Amino acid sequence: MTGFKTRLAQTTFLVLMGVGAAQAGGFQRGTADTDVLYEAAPFSTRLGFTYVNPQRGFDRVEGVSGDFGTYTGTYMIPSAALKLGNDTVACVGNYVEAFAAEGDYRSLPGGAQPAAFPGGPRVRDLKVDSDEISGTCRISYSTNGMRFSLLGGVFGEDFNFNGTSLATRNLGPTLPAALQGALGALGGQLLLPVALTADTSEGFAAGFRIGAAFEIPEIALRAQVLYRSEVEHDNITGTGTLVASNNAFVQLADGRQLSIPTAAAFLAQRGINVPASLVSALPTAGTVLGSNLPAFQNTATSPQSLYINAQTGIAEGTLLLASFRWTDWSTNRAVVTTVAGNSNVSPYYWDDGYTATIGIGRAFNENVSGSISIGYDSGVSTGAETTYTDLYTLSGGLALKNTDWAELRVGGLVGYWTDGEQRRTSGAVFDGSVGDDWVYAVNASLKLSF
Repeated sequence: MTGFKTRLAQTTFLVLMGVGAAQAGGFQRGTADTDVLYEAAPFSTRLGFTYVNPQRGFDRVEGVSGDFGTYTGTYMIPSAALKLGNDTVACVGNYVEAFAAEGDYRSLPGGAQPAAFPGGPRVRDLKVDSDEISGTCRISYSTNGMRFSLLGGVFGEDFNFNGTSLATRNLGPTLPAALQGALGALGGQLLLPVALTADTSEGFAAGFRIGAAFEIPEIALRAQVLYRSEVEHDNITGTGTLVASNNAFVQLADGRQLSIPTAAAFLAQRGINVPASLVSALPTAGTVLGSNLPAFQNTATSPQSLYINAQTGIAEGTLLLASFRWTDWSTNRAVVTTVAGNSNVSPYYWDDGYTATIGIGRAFNENVSGSISIGYDSGVSTGAETTYTDLYTLSGGLALKNTDWAELRVGGLVGYWTDGEQRRTSGAVFDGSVGDDWVYAVNASLKLSF
């Protein structure tokens, strides 16, 4: 009986929680695998991949209902851990993609988010990611069948952002004075659609972890609390590129848009000549109007968090498993991206996030164990942004071990996202709503021990 419980204590917990971390609200992706610190072998390594498919899409934009597709892209979370040590002292080195987000709004009307104000920039797509490299150690003391451990370590985390917004540039001031006056008299404007892309980053900034654990191996009991510090990225710089996203056009006072040849013919009918040389000199789609433009962002905060997990044997070969995570997402207010003096704001104004799971782990035999759990994420959206609403999850997994040194784990998750809405009155760029949506995830990992 003890053997089954011990094996479960070492193998089941990550199967249960591995895919859940990818759906802890906000930009959370993966967490460092510190569970490997409790492996009995002197040397252990684990490689893992998680695939997530979040099906989030708007069903109403600026009062217009419709099927606007999904703006959340699928993604993969890689992770790696290498542990050395014994029952008293052990250390693990980790790599994981800790935070990231993607949004592609090309399926919305106009090919981007609506503008915050008439003629303003419209976010077409964006991508944020932060990789984490860390080292965490455990120092333990055993007595009377119990083990007490202190955990601590440091990590480095980088920050990368890439985003494109759409706008129009008024080319009227570049025209000859007579033509400017003629267009103005008709209430017309010569406009050029442009796309402004920012590519910014910051190198690794340092943070720390600290925690404690208590174990009674005889009943496969383990309780752990682990705190991860906040990290501020306050020197996010890079470059921007301005490109003509389409051909220039003339917009009339009544809102009609005329192509340049049509506009030239329209003006000619009114006795206004448009020189062919002027038409041929106008930028066309794909023309680079500016490159290596100075770009920077306001401070981005990787939030502090507190993670508590526990497990205990409750019957022959059976474990009760639970976890709770608090993340300080309220530090994330808005992303302000500035390229060559032009700023674009993406507001969040999130609440703190709370994630809880509870489940059962079971050893079916010496080689196969599994788990199933239910989870709840409180969501962090407050009405300025509506992606991360409440999330309910069902997850499960299997651990397959046919030797003393190799173990394969596979798991899956299905999540139900509740509906939500965002409003300009709550700080949003535009009014919109999302319906009830689904999230799907699978993961696999391979552990080798010597």
